[in-house]
Amino acid sequence: MRQPFSIYPSLVMLMNKTTVLFFLFFTFPLWIFFIPFPIPPYLDFQVLYHANLGLLQGIALYDHAAQTELIAHLAGVHPDQVIVLPFPYPPWYALSTLFLALLPIQSAARLWFGLNLSMLLISVWLITDGWRPAPRLASFLAAILFAPVVGSLYVGQFIFPVLLGASLMNYALRHGNAKLTALAAALLTFKPHLGGPLSGATILYLLLNRGEFARRALKAVLVVAVLLFGLGFLADPLWPIAYLRSLFDFRHLPGVSSCALCASLPVGLTALLIGRTDVSLALPIGAVLLIILFAGLFFLRRPIFRRPESFISTVILITLSADPYLLNYDFALLLVPLFLTTASIRPVDWFWPAIAWLLPLILLGLFGRSGSPFLPLTALMLLSRQVVCTPSTDPPTTNMR
Repeated sequence: MRQPFSIYPSLVMLMNKTTVLFFLFFTFPLWIFFIPFPIPPYLDFQVLYHANLGLLQGIALYDHAAQTELIAHLAGVHPDQVIVLPFPYPPWYALSTLFLALLPIQSAARLWFGLNLSMLLISVWLITDGWRPAPRLASFLAAILFAPVVGSLYVGQFIFPVLLGASLMNYALRHGNAKLTALAAALLTFKPHLGGPLSGATILYLLLNRGEFARRALKAVLVVAVLLFGLGFLADPLWPIAYLRSLFDFRHLPGVSSCALCASLPVGLTALLIGRTDVSLALPIGAVLLIILFAGLFFLRRPIFRRPESFISTVILITLSADPYLLNYDFALLLVPLFLTTASIRPVDWFWPAIAWLLPLILLGLFGRSGSPFLPLTALMLLSRQVVCTPSTDPPTTNMR
Protein backbone atom coordinates (compact mmCIF):
# COMPACT_ATOMS: atom_id res chain seq x y z
CA MET A 1 0.00 0.00 0.00
CA ARG A 2 3.00 2.32 0.33
CA GLN A 3 3.82 2.14 -3.36
CA PRO A 4 1.70 5.22 -4.36
CA PHE A 5 3.79 7.31 -1.99
CA SER A 6 7.18 5.99 -3.17
CA ILE A 7 7.51 8.89 -5.61
CA TYR A 8 7.43 11.43 -2.80
CA PRO A 9 11.12 11.25 -1.74
CA SER A 10 12.25 11.53 -5.38
CA LEU A 11 9.94 14.49 -5.92
CA VAL A 12 11.27 16.23 -2.82
CA MET A 13 14.86 15.60 -3.93
CA LEU A 14 14.12 17.01 -7.39
CA MET A 15 12.45 20.08 -5.90
CA ASN A 16 15.41 20.65 -3.59
CA LYS A 17 17.87 20.44 -6.50
CA THR A 18 15.75 22.75 -8.64
CA THR A 19 15.50 25.25 -5.78
CA VAL A 20 19.28 25.26 -5.32
CA LEU A 21 19.87 25.82 -9.04
CA PHE A 22 17.25 28.57 -9.21
CA PHE A 23 18.80 30.37 -6.23
CA LEU A 24 22.35 30.12 -7.54
CA PHE A 25 21.64 31.11 -11.11
CA PHE A 26 19.04 33.85 -10.69
CA THR A 27 19.00 35.22 -7.14
CA PHE A 28 22.75 35.46 -6.64
CA PRO A 29 23.57 37.58 -9.73
CA LEU A 30 20.67 39.95 -9.00
CA TRP A 31 21.80 40.31 -5.40
CA ILE A 32 25.31 41.21 -6.50
CA PHE A 33 23.94 43.50 -9.22
CA PHE A 34 22.32 45.82 -6.67
CA ILE A 35 25.34 45.88 -4.35
CA PRO A 36 28.03 48.35 -5.49
CA PHE A 37 30.95 45.92 -5.46
CA PRO A 38 34.12 47.57 -6.84
CA ILE A 39 34.34 45.31 -9.89
CA PRO A 40 36.67 46.88 -12.51
CA PRO A 41 34.75 47.03 -15.82
CA TYR A 42 37.64 47.89 -18.15
CA LEU A 43 39.70 44.72 -17.82
CA ASP A 44 38.96 41.49 -19.72
CA PHE A 45 35.19 41.99 -19.46
CA GLN A 46 35.26 44.98 -21.81
CA VAL A 47 36.09 42.69 -24.77
CA LEU A 48 32.72 40.96 -24.40
CA TYR A 49 30.86 44.15 -23.55
CA HIS A 50 32.15 46.12 -26.55
CA ALA A 51 31.35 43.23 -28.92
CA ASN A 52 27.79 43.08 -27.57
CA LEU A 53 27.48 46.85 -27.73
CA GLY A 54 28.39 46.72 -31.40
CA LEU A 55 25.79 44.03 -32.07
CA LEU A 56 23.07 46.21 -30.57
CA GLN A 57 24.16 48.98 -32.95
CA GLY A 58 23.91 46.69 -35.97
CA ILE A 59 27.67 46.10 -36.29
CA ALA A 60 28.75 42.61 -37.30
CA LEU A 61 30.47 40.78 -34.44
CA TYR A 62 33.85 40.45 -36.17
CA ASP A 63 33.89 43.89 -37.86
CA HIS A 64 36.75 45.19 -35.76
CA ALA A 65 37.14 48.51 -37.58
CA ALA A 66 33.47 49.42 -37.12
CA GLN A 67 33.59 48.46 -33.44
CA THR A 68 36.64 50.67 -32.94
CA GLU A 69 34.86 53.62 -34.55
CA LEU A 70 31.80 53.04 -32.37
CA ILE A 71 33.80 53.01 -29.12
CA ALA A 72 35.76 56.09 -30.22
CA HIS A 73 32.52 57.90 -31.04
CA LEU A 74 31.03 57.04 -27.64
CA ALA A 75 34.23 58.19 -25.92
CA GLY A 76 34.41 61.38 -28.02
CA VAL A 77 37.94 60.69 -29.27
CA HIS A 78 39.66 59.71 -32.51
CA PRO A 79 39.69 55.95 -33.32
CA ASP A 80 43.49 55.94 -33.05
CA GLN A 81 43.14 56.83 -29.37
CA VAL A 82 41.13 53.74 -28.35
CA ILE A 83 42.17 50.11 -28.10
CA VAL A 84 39.46 47.59 -28.98
CA LEU A 85 40.55 43.98 -29.10
CA PRO A 86 39.18 41.64 -31.80
CA PHE A 87 36.52 39.31 -30.42
CA PRO A 88 38.25 35.90 -30.15
CA TYR A 89 35.26 33.69 -29.30
CA PRO A 90 32.45 32.00 -31.27
CA PRO A 91 29.36 34.10 -32.08
CA TRP A 92 27.04 32.22 -29.72
CA TYR A 93 29.10 33.47 -26.77
CA ALA A 94 28.19 37.05 -27.67
CA LEU A 95 24.57 36.21 -28.55
CA SER A 96 23.98 34.47 -25.22
CA THR A 97 25.30 37.48 -23.28
CA LEU A 98 23.82 40.23 -25.45
CA PHE A 99 21.66 41.48 -22.57
CA LEU A 100 24.77 42.76 -20.79
CA ALA A 101 25.15 45.59 -23.31
CA LEU A 102 21.71 46.93 -22.32
CA LEU A 103 23.26 48.11 -19.05
CA PRO A 104 25.97 50.68 -18.27
CA ILE A 105 29.35 48.95 -18.29
CA GLN A 106 29.80 49.28 -14.50
CA SER A 107 26.45 47.58 -13.82
CA ALA A 108 27.09 44.99 -16.54
CA ALA A 109 30.47 44.12 -15.00
CA ARG A 110 28.83 43.49 -11.63
CA LEU A 111 26.13 41.34 -13.22
CA TRP A 112 28.77 39.39 -15.15
CA PHE A 113 30.66 38.84 -11.89
CA GLY A 114 27.49 37.46 -10.32
CA LEU A 115 26.79 35.18 -13.28
CA ASN A 116 30.34 33.87 -13.22
CA LEU A 117 30.10 33.20 -9.50
CA SER A 118 26.79 31.39 -10.05
CA MET A 119 28.28 29.24 -12.81
CA LEU A 120 31.17 28.41 -10.49
CA LEU A 121 28.86 27.33 -7.66
CA ILE A 122 26.62 25.31 -9.98
CA SER A 123 29.73 23.61 -11.38
CA VAL A 124 30.85 22.59 -7.90
CA TRP A 125 27.32 21.43 -7.08
CA LEU A 126 27.37 19.17 -10.14
CA ILE A 127 30.90 17.84 -9.55
CA THR A 128 30.19 16.97 -5.92
CA ASP A 129 26.95 15.13 -6.68
CA GLY A 130 26.71 12.29 -4.17
CA TRP A 131 29.16 13.78 -1.64
CA ARG A 132 28.37 13.96 2.05
CA PRO A 133 27.03 17.39 3.19
CA ALA A 134 30.09 18.56 5.16
CA PRO A 135 32.77 18.05 2.45
CA ARG A 136 30.32 19.24 -0.19
CA LEU A 137 29.83 22.55 1.59
CA ALA A 138 33.59 22.86 2.13
CA SER A 139 34.14 22.36 -1.60
CA PHE A 140 32.22 25.55 -2.40
CA LEU A 141 34.60 27.57 -0.24
CA ALA A 142 37.64 25.78 -1.66
CA ALA A 143 36.47 26.56 -5.20
CA ILE A 144 35.90 30.27 -4.54
CA LEU A 145 39.33 30.63 -2.89
CA PHE A 146 41.19 28.69 -5.60
CA ALA A 147 43.82 31.15 -6.89
CA PRO A 148 42.99 30.99 -10.65
CA VAL A 149 39.29 31.37 -9.83
CA VAL A 150 39.88 34.52 -7.76
CA GLY A 151 41.76 36.16 -10.64
CA SER A 152 39.17 35.08 -13.20
CA LEU A 153 36.29 36.53 -11.19
CA TYR A 154 38.11 39.81 -10.63
CA VAL A 155 38.96 40.57 -14.27
CA GLY A 156 35.65 39.22 -15.66
CA GLN A 157 37.22 36.35 -17.57
CA PHE A 158 35.33 33.97 -19.86
CA ILE A 159 36.33 30.57 -18.46
CA PHE A 160 33.24 29.84 -16.38
CA PRO A 161 30.88 28.59 -19.14
CA VAL A 162 33.59 26.05 -20.02
CA LEU A 163 33.94 25.08 -16.36
CA LEU A 164 30.18 24.64 -16.18
CA GLY A 165 30.23 22.61 -19.42
CA ALA A 166 32.91 20.24 -18.12
CA SER A 167 31.07 19.75 -14.82
CA LEU A 168 27.76 19.23 -16.59
CA MET A 169 29.35 16.75 -19.01
CA ASN A 170 30.52 14.60 -16.13
CA TYR A 171 27.07 14.76 -14.53
CA ALA A 172 25.30 13.99 -17.82
CA LEU A 173 27.47 10.98 -18.68
CA ARG A 174 27.12 9.56 -15.18
CA HIS A 175 23.33 9.88 -15.26
CA GLY A 176 22.84 9.00 -18.93
CA ASN A 177 21.15 12.29 -19.84
CA ALA A 178 21.39 12.96 -23.59
CA LYS A 179 20.00 16.51 -23.51
CA LEU A 180 22.40 17.63 -20.79
CA THR A 181 25.26 16.03 -22.73
CA ALA A 182 24.41 18.20 -25.74
CA LEU A 183 24.12 21.31 -23.56
CA ALA A 184 27.47 20.56 -21.96
CA ALA A 185 29.10 20.09 -25.37
CA ALA A 186 27.75 23.49 -26.43
CA LEU A 187 29.13 25.22 -23.33
CA LEU A 188 32.54 23.68 -23.93
CA THR A 189 32.73 25.43 -27.31
CA PHE A 190 32.52 28.89 -25.71
CA LYS A 191 36.34 28.77 -25.49
CA PRO A 192 37.18 26.26 -28.24
CA HIS A 193 40.91 25.99 -27.57
CA LEU A 194 40.17 25.00 -23.97
CA GLY A 195 36.87 23.12 -24.09
CA GLY A 196 37.15 21.81 -27.65
CA PRO A 197 39.37 18.82 -26.80
CA LEU A 198 36.90 17.61 -24.15
CA SER A 199 33.95 18.14 -26.48
CA GLY A 200 35.66 16.21 -29.29
CA ALA A 201 36.84 13.47 -26.94
CA THR A 202 33.29 13.07 -25.61
CA ILE A 203 31.97 12.51 -29.12
CA LEU A 204 34.61 9.80 -29.61
CA TYR A 205 33.72 8.38 -26.18
CA LEU A 206 30.07 8.11 -27.22
CA LEU A 207 30.95 6.55 -30.57
CA LEU A 208 33.00 3.84 -28.86
CA ASN A 209 30.39 3.19 -26.14
CA ARG A 210 27.61 1.88 -28.34
CA GLY A 211 24.21 1.86 -26.71
CA GLU A 212 20.87 3.61 -26.64
CA PHE A 213 22.13 6.50 -24.52
CA ALA A 214 25.16 7.05 -26.78
CA ARG A 215 22.94 7.19 -29.88
CA ARG A 216 20.51 9.63 -28.28
CA ALA A 217 23.37 11.80 -27.01
CA LEU A 218 25.09 11.94 -30.39
CA LYS A 219 21.83 12.96 -32.09
CA ALA A 220 21.29 15.67 -29.49
CA VAL A 221 24.86 16.96 -29.92
CA LEU A 222 24.38 17.06 -33.70
CA VAL A 223 21.12 19.03 -33.36
CA VAL A 224 22.76 21.55 -31.00
CA ALA A 225 25.79 21.88 -33.30
CA VAL A 226 23.57 22.69 -36.30
CA LEU A 227 21.54 25.13 -34.18
CA LEU A 228 24.67 26.97 -32.98
CA PHE A 229 26.09 27.11 -36.49
CA GLY A 230 22.88 28.66 -37.78
CA LEU A 231 22.57 31.13 -34.89
CA GLY A 232 26.09 32.37 -35.62
CA PHE A 233 24.84 34.09 -38.78
CA LEU A 234 22.67 36.37 -36.63
CA ALA A 235 25.85 37.87 -35.20
CA ASP A 236 27.84 38.03 -38.42
CA PRO A 237 26.61 37.02 -41.90
CA LEU A 238 30.10 35.74 -42.77
CA TRP A 239 30.94 34.42 -39.33
CA PRO A 240 32.89 31.22 -40.20
CA ILE A 241 35.40 33.20 -42.30
CA ALA A 242 35.24 36.35 -40.18
CA TYR A 243 35.80 34.37 -36.98
CA LEU A 244 38.98 32.77 -38.34
CA ARG A 245 40.20 36.18 -39.51
CA SER A 246 39.49 37.59 -36.05
CA LEU A 247 41.55 34.81 -34.46
CA PHE A 248 44.50 35.58 -36.75
CA ASP A 249 44.18 39.30 -36.00
CA PHE A 250 44.08 38.55 -32.28
CA ARG A 251 47.13 36.32 -32.56
CA HIS A 252 49.20 39.16 -34.09
CA LEU A 253 48.47 41.59 -31.26
CA PRO A 254 51.53 42.74 -29.29
CA GLY A 255 52.33 40.16 -26.62
CA VAL A 256 50.00 37.50 -28.03
CA SER A 257 52.30 36.19 -30.76
CA SER A 258 55.17 35.82 -28.29
CA CYS A 259 52.80 34.49 -25.60
CA ALA A 260 55.10 35.93 -22.97
CA LEU A 261 52.33 35.74 -20.33
CA CYS A 262 51.23 32.21 -21.25
CA ALA A 263 51.10 29.52 -18.59
CA SER A 264 51.64 26.51 -20.82
CA LEU A 265 54.13 23.68 -21.03
CA PRO A 266 54.66 24.01 -24.82
CA VAL A 267 55.56 27.70 -24.45
CA GLY A 268 57.93 26.83 -21.60
CA LEU A 269 59.61 24.15 -23.72
CA THR A 270 59.88 26.65 -26.58
CA ALA A 271 61.65 29.11 -24.29
CA LEU A 272 64.11 26.38 -23.28
CA LEU A 273 64.80 25.44 -26.92
CA ILE A 274 65.27 28.87 -28.53
CA GLY A 275 65.69 31.16 -25.52
CA ARG A 276 62.41 33.06 -26.00
CA THR A 277 58.69 32.44 -26.04
CA ASP A 278 57.00 32.00 -29.42
CA VAL A 279 53.49 30.64 -29.90
CA SER A 280 54.17 29.65 -33.54
CA LEU A 281 56.71 27.06 -32.37
CA ALA A 282 54.67 26.17 -29.28
CA LEU A 283 51.72 25.08 -31.46
CA PRO A 284 53.45 22.03 -33.04
CA ILE A 285 55.04 21.17 -29.69
CA GLY A 286 51.61 21.23 -28.08
CA ALA A 287 50.16 19.06 -30.86
CA VAL A 288 52.91 16.48 -30.38
CA LEU A 289 52.37 16.48 -26.61
CA LEU A 290 48.62 16.05 -27.09
CA ILE A 291 49.12 13.04 -29.40
CA ILE A 292 51.74 11.43 -27.17
CA LEU A 293 49.68 11.77 -24.00
CA PHE A 294 46.42 10.56 -25.53
CA ALA A 295 48.05 7.69 -27.44
CA GLY A 296 50.23 6.64 -24.51
CA LEU A 297 47.32 6.52 -22.08
CA PHE A 298 45.04 4.81 -24.59
CA PHE A 299 47.49 1.97 -25.19
CA LEU A 300 49.04 1.70 -21.71
CA ARG A 301 46.22 2.81 -19.39
CA ARG A 302 43.04 2.31 -21.41
CA PRO A 303 40.86 1.81 -18.28
CA ILE A 304 41.48 5.46 -17.45
CA PHE A 305 38.96 6.34 -20.18
CA ARG A 306 36.26 3.89 -19.06
CA ARG A 307 34.50 5.66 -16.22
CA PRO A 308 33.04 9.12 -16.94
CA GLU A 309 34.81 10.67 -13.93
CA SER A 310 38.29 9.48 -14.88
CA PHE A 311 37.64 10.15 -18.58
CA ILE A 312 36.64 13.78 -17.95
CA SER A 313 39.52 14.32 -15.52
CA THR A 314 42.11 12.83 -17.86
CA VAL A 315 41.06 14.82 -20.92
CA ILE A 316 41.09 18.09 -18.94
CA LEU A 317 44.50 17.35 -17.44
CA ILE A 318 45.94 16.49 -20.86
CA THR A 319 44.50 19.72 -22.25
CA LEU A 320 46.02 21.78 -19.44
CA SER A 321 49.35 20.01 -20.03
CA ALA A 322 49.52 20.32 -23.83
CA ASP A 323 47.49 23.40 -24.83
CA PRO A 324 50.00 26.07 -25.98
CA TYR A 325 47.77 29.10 -25.42
CA LEU A 326 46.85 29.06 -21.73
CA LEU A 327 46.87 31.92 -19.25
CA ASN A 328 46.84 31.54 -15.49
CA TYR A 329 43.06 32.02 -15.18
CA ASP A 330 42.44 29.07 -17.55
CA PHE A 331 43.61 26.80 -14.74
CA ALA A 332 40.29 27.44 -12.99
CA LEU A 333 39.28 24.39 -15.07
CA LEU A 334 41.60 22.37 -12.83
CA LEU A 335 38.80 22.34 -10.24
CA VAL A 336 37.00 19.59 -12.16
CA PRO A 337 39.73 16.91 -12.01
CA LEU A 338 40.74 18.14 -8.57
CA PHE A 339 37.31 17.44 -7.09
CA LEU A 340 36.61 14.34 -9.20
CA THR A 341 39.83 12.64 -8.10
CA THR A 342 39.28 13.70 -4.48
CA ALA A 343 35.86 12.03 -4.45
CA SER A 344 37.37 8.60 -5.16
CA ILE A 345 40.00 8.56 -2.41
CA ARG A 346 40.06 8.32 1.35
CA PRO A 347 40.53 11.49 3.44
CA VAL A 348 43.98 10.25 4.48
CA ASP A 349 45.01 10.33 0.80
CA TRP A 350 44.14 13.97 0.26
CA PHE A 351 47.77 15.09 0.42
CA TRP A 352 48.31 15.37 -3.34
CA PRO A 353 44.96 17.08 -4.06
CA ALA A 354 45.77 19.54 -1.27
CA ILE A 355 49.15 20.27 -2.85
CA ALA A 356 47.46 20.71 -6.23
CA TRP A 357 45.08 23.26 -4.69
CA LEU A 358 47.85 25.14 -2.89
CA LEU A 359 50.47 25.16 -5.66
CA PRO A 360 48.80 27.85 -7.84
CA LEU A 361 48.34 30.01 -4.75
CA ILE A 362 52.02 29.64 -3.84
CA LEU A 363 53.26 30.24 -7.41
CA LEU A 364 51.05 33.25 -8.12
CA GLY A 365 51.25 34.63 -4.58
CA LEU A 366 55.05 34.56 -4.35
CA PHE A 367 56.07 35.16 -7.94
CA GLY A 368 53.04 36.87 -9.53
CA ARG A 369 52.84 36.37 -13.29
CA SER A 370 56.37 34.96 -13.24
CA GLY A 371 54.94 31.88 -11.54
CA SER A 372 52.39 31.24 -14.32
CA PRO A 373 54.68 29.08 -16.53
CA PHE A 374 54.90 26.54 -13.69
CA LEU A 375 51.12 26.07 -13.36
CA PRO A 376 51.10 23.10 -15.81
CA LEU A 377 53.11 21.22 -13.17
CA THR A 378 49.88 21.02 -11.17
CA ALA A 379 48.07 19.34 -14.06
CA LEU A 380 50.99 16.98 -14.69
CA MET A 381 51.09 16.06 -11.00
CA LEU A 382 47.38 15.17 -10.91
CA LEU A 383 47.64 13.33 -14.24
CA SER A 384 50.62 11.30 -13.01
CA ARG A 385 48.79 10.37 -9.83
CA GLN A 386 45.72 9.32 -11.78
CA VAL A 387 47.85 7.16 -14.11
CA VAL A 388 49.59 5.48 -11.17
CA CYS A 389 46.26 4.73 -9.47
CA THR A 390 44.71 3.25 -12.65
CA PRO A 391 45.27 -0.46 -13.39
CA SER A 392 46.68 -1.40 -16.78
CA THR A 393 43.98 -4.03 -17.39
CA ASP A 394 40.42 -3.27 -18.42
CA PRO A 395 37.78 -3.40 -15.67
CA PRO A 396 34.25 -4.59 -16.49
CA THR A 397 32.51 -2.27 -18.95
CA THR A 398 30.56 0.52 -17.28
CA ASN A 399 26.79 0.46 -17.65
CA MET A 400 25.80 3.56 -19.66
CA ARG A 401 22.10 4.24 -19.30
